[in-house]
Amino acid sequence: MPTATHLQRFNTRSGMRIRSLLGVAWIILLLCGCSASSVQPSTPVQENTRSVPLVTKAAQVNERWVADFAAYIQDEQEKAHIPGLALAVVNGDGPLLLQGYGLRDVEKKLPVDADTLFHIGSTHKSMTALLVATLVDAGVVDWDTPVVQIAPNFRLSDADASAAVTFRHLLSMTSGIPDAAEEDLPDEPGLSDVFAVAAETELLGMPGEVYSYSNISASLAGYLAVLAADKNAVDLHDGYAHLLRQRILDPLGMKSATIYISEAQRNRNYSLAYDTSGDAAQALEPEDTDDDAMAPAGSLKASAREMALYMQMLVKGGVAANGTRIVSQAALAEMWTPLLEEYGLGWEIAEVDGLRLVSHTGAYDGFVSVIGLLPEAKVGFVLLVNEEEAGGDLTDAAAQAFAELYKARR
Repeated sequence: MPTATHLQRFNTRSGMRIRSLLGVAWIILLLCGCSASSVQPSTPVQENTRSVPLVTKAAQVNERWVADFAAYIQDEQEKAHIPGLALAVVNGDGPLLLQGYGLRDVEKKLPVDADTLFHIGSTHKSMTALLVATLVDAGVVDWDTPVVQIAPNFRLSDADASAAVTFRHLLSMTSGIPDAAEEDLPDEPGLSDVFAVAAETELLGMPGEVYSYSNISASLAGYLAVLAADKNAVDLHDGYAHLLRQRILDPLGMKSATIYISEAQRNRNYSLAYDTSGDAAQALEPEDTDDDAMAPAGSLKASAREMALYMQMLVKGGVAANGTRIVSQAALAEMWTPLLEEYGLGWEIAEVDGLRLVSHTGAYDGFVSVIGLLPEAKVGFVLLVNEEEAGGDLTDAAAQAFAELYKARR
């Protein structure tokens, strides 16, 4: 199983910046050589504002386990002195619980609510996999399409691996690119650095042979999806942001979610991140930047309310709350099929007391998060936390607790 550390996006690294348009142009010239091809994509309940957890009116009597789960989260928050967090529990009809706890700004005493933006970290990887899935549904690519068919000059350090690597390999962390390759990136890498390190680093094995959690691998999948959708894409980073909004965020109604830190900070309901290791909670300076070169691996900022729309779509088998089909059930089944180390395509798959649990954690820029669902039970949750060190144990344990409390419901 992936460790808690592996399921984080990054532990420490400097803020990323795209060095220049020249670097972006270099990537396009390197990768492209094909004709243009573009693709088009196909009333939450009011949250509880009380300090004690309470299921919403949408919940039925036999779903009191939801309140038990919320009580568990709040108890752990108090024990760990976590400044603020937001929690949503959903089924196919909508939120069963949607609530903020604690503060998004300790100094100003501003509360967390369901619309507070948090950095979601590596839980974003599931959305990059979903983005590729929508292209699979549209017939643009297949999970097993060699990526050199999309970007003829794409390279790994081994010629045979370059010819063989697919979206399935990149998203399942079996491309052969080692986790440690990230250490070879400069402090402020551009997109060209991400592709260059992938081309130069020694592989652990041929694609499909070895699991190694890799932010570089996930980032490549996102940028190659942009080229699959539009071979004339000029800026892969902004192209990724556009494609994510076009095919996932807007159809789901996730209007405030963004990969750009400047947009998130313009939202008055944006949470600060904190370090509580000292005598008092200290607000952290963000390392995130608008031009994060590894954006597809975990750059999204989103609220619990909007992430609840995402989770509701997943438990409904790919259909959004407004009735729009985002992705096919067949594509979800592929994403939730474990390959090596019980990792699927952007998701970790486990079994808890006979229940299939699909989940992912994330950590970046002082925030931690976890999303999880029980596909057969058609319930899911999202937990967003604004303190990485104190909140890490909670997000690591939350999915297991969610499954166990559901299983034990009366």
